[in-house]
Amino acid sequence: MRWHPKRQGGAAIITAMLVVTLAAIVVSGLFWRENVAVRSIENRLALSQSRWIERAAVDWAKVILRADQRAGAVDHLGEPWAVPVVDTRLDETVTAGAKLDEGARKAMLAGQIADAQALLNLNSLVGGNGTASEPHVAALRKLLSLVGRPESAADLVVDRVLQSAPRVLEGRVVPPQREPVLRLADLLDIPGVDLVTIKALEPFVTVLPRATTININTAPPEVIAAAIPTMELSGARRFVARRERTFYRTLGDVSADIEGQPVLSPQMLAVGSSYFIVTGVIRYDRVESQSETLLERGSDRVEVVWQLRR
Repeated sequence: MRWHPKRQGGAAIITAMLVVTLAAIVVSGLFWRENVAVRSIENRLALSQSRWIERAAVDWAKVILRADQRAGAVDHLGEPWAVPVVDTRLDETVTAGAKLDEGARKAMLAGQIADAQALLNLNSLVGGNGTASEPHVAALRKLLSLVGRPESAADLVVDRVLQSAPRVLEGRVVPPQREPVLRLADLLDIPGVDLVTIKALEPFVTVLPRATTININTAPPEVIAAAIPTMELSGARRFVARRERTFYRTLGDVSADIEGQPVLSPQMLAVGSSYFIVTGVIRYDRVESQSETLLERGSDRVEVVWQLRR
């Protein structure tokens, strides 16, 4: 059987079209993979630049806190460190000259420094001898009552914190029975302490590396009312309203400005702080990075204790 010339021409055209189609598929696949690789490199560059900005922001926070320390030992909400940084556009100088493309978004930074000692510290529940600190335990019970949760949860929390603290037994140091409590969510492994209780305590309770006092210049009304046995929440709110117009240099000044002039314990309350939380959001091109950093301010430097990224 002979092939007609027209049929042979048609087959050649179809074959050529198939070859062209396969070539187009291969080339488009190569272009797609190249585009994915370029995007991946761009994202890594953007992430690297956002980390660079993050480190610069933490260093800035350290400088602010060191300068504040030189100005005095009192910390209050009227100082520069307490002023939040709203969405701020950063130029290419801040991003080390990196520019992904003409359509890339500018780098944006927002953040705030907060006083970590404005809250009740769970590690203050244990005294230096490895036993419970009754004033702090009483403060936790009162705080639980103020937020509408059962006071009995305080005993459960104290037992858990005691288990993670070393004890002195018959003249020798006994190692902790359990791992330390590092964050409030670690209390969820305690039978009888539920998520509702944790969420209720979250705005008023923190976990710091060591026992600390509460800064009455920055603490919210609930924490102040919990820390002062004779104070009602309504009185603490009136005190905070007055505090918005001033700050206190000594606990004596604080007592004189509180109804009834209660005696304030220097083991429970203070007018300065050593621990601060730096929260920040960085947007750079397609990358958005959120971080939380705990800083400890010592006598001669400010150090990073831990950092969380989301």
